[in-house]
Amino acid sequence: MDKTPKQQFKSIRSSVLLHIAWRNFISKKLRSFLTVFGVVIGVTAIFFLFTFGLGVQRLVTNEVIGDQSLKAIDVNSPNSKIIQLDEDTINTIRTYPNVERVGVQFSFPGIAALEGGEIDAVVYGVNIDYQNASSLLLVEGRLLEEADARSVVVNTAALESLGIESSRDALNKQVAITVPLDRVEAKIDKIAENFTIVGVIDSGAGVEAFIPSNVFELAGVANYDQAKVVLNTVENVEDARRQIESLGFQTNSLTDTLSEIDNIFRFLNLVLIGFGSIGMIVAILGMFNTLTISLLERTKEIGLMMALGARRKDMRKLFTFEALLISFAGAIIGIALAYIAGRFVNLALNLSAQARGVNDSFELFATPIWAVLAVIAGTMLVGWLVVYFPARRAERINPIDALRRE
Repeated sequence: MDKTPKQQFKSIRSSVLLHIAWRNFISKKLRSFLTVFGVVIGVTAIFFLFTFGLGVQRLVTNEVIGDQSLKAIDVNSPNSKIIQLDEDTINTIRTYPNVERVGVQFSFPGIAALEGGEIDAVVYGVNIDYQNASSLLLVEGRLLEEADARSVVVNTAALESLGIESSRDALNKQVAITVPLDRVEAKIDKIAENFTIVGVIDSGAGVEAFIPSNVFELAGVANYDQAKVVLNTVENVEDARRQIESLGFQTNSLTDTLSEIDNIFRFLNLVLIGFGSIGMIVAILGMFNTLTISLLERTKEIGLMMALGARRKDMRKLFTFEALLISFAGAIIGIALAYIAGRFVNLALNLSAQARGVNDSFELFATPIWAVLAVIAGTMLVGWLVVYFPARRAERINPIDALRRE
């Protein structure tokens, strides 16, 4: 009695199908080149614009936030007459969990006089913790230190208003600062003292001067205008904000600014990807056309393979492998070309900026590894979707009808 085998035909191994797909890919050189070239154009456009959007987002984020810490929270009172930001409140906040340090600031309108010139200025009294948690762009000299008693840091706008052209020339000069205190509770009516300029910062168009906070504390000023609370980690910022706001204070954090920037650039990146996708649409049509023509040309070959024992799913896998080869090759070459183009554009813009006197270099393109992997995976997914109908037609070919075709 004859023994019937449990399985008459076995599926063709994937390695064999991949080899056949590769041989077919390289045998039609011109057609494969044109199809891959179409994918390359689409991927290059998408990756170039996407990395440009990511780079500009990072550049803008660093410019807006500067070197300020995302772990800092700005605290102020919505109504200083009712809710006072005083020493007791600051000590209470210092006891909160995850709080590393708390900086304080006084803020008053005042007058600065130097070498016969006199200007209106905003005079800030800050302690070292507040200063370190702020983004002060030092131009010349140094910032305030713990040992300073009658030192002042002024901004470039103050020097320009006083007619001083060189920031270096302003260092160690004596500036008379007068701050009226008649509108707040204090021991004296005004602060009128001489301060030594130890540093110059760039902080915008407004005239500003920074002096030690203990000058106002010794004058008997009880309430601060603002405080900066620095947490140990960014993750604890929101919890600390809720605790502080429960006391009735208003809080602001750079995480709010960062979130707004992310929202804006999330939309911008989608727009840029949309423009780049135009090239990908052309590539999809080219790939679909190539696979369909390949199916029509190889109908008899498919019928012979099926007659010799190949399964229908093997034919589907064969065409899927061919589409994935095209997609993968196009993705790799497209990403490489986009990266090289980005480097050239970035180099050209940096050289142009340096010719105009900008010394700091910048990066307009960001190429994180997750973006590379995402584009490769996305391109291969597109290839898998495009090949669906040709592969389905391939597995439904009747081997007898296929072998009869001339």
